[in-house]
Amino acid sequence: MAQYKNISASGTTHTTLIAKANKLDGGRLGGIKKITVANSSSTIEPIIILFLDDGTNEYTFARTSIPVGATLVLEDNLSFDISRYDLKITTYHASGTVNVTVII
Repeated sequence: MAQYKNISASGTTHTTLIAKANKLDGGRLGGIKKITVANSSSTIEPIIILFLDDGTNEYTFARTSIPVGATLVLEDNLSFDISRYDLKITTYHASGTVNVTVII
């Protein structure tokens, strides 16, 4: 089942999308097939960073800006061990409010 997360914030925002030990699909692996990050801001082009965090180290797998009205789609090699990692996103823009929707 898909998970939806709306993020609306100014400056730098850190959000946990999937917390450690949260079971997806009844298994140990984060059985993710696709992640979409849509920029619904009318004038802001945020920088987003998607990464895995084990509490000590962060492993970034996407860092990009998303143009107004565009959607980033990731659908390759996304599964991970949810007993070891949180899936997190950082959004950033120097001024104004970032509005993004994440669907996993």
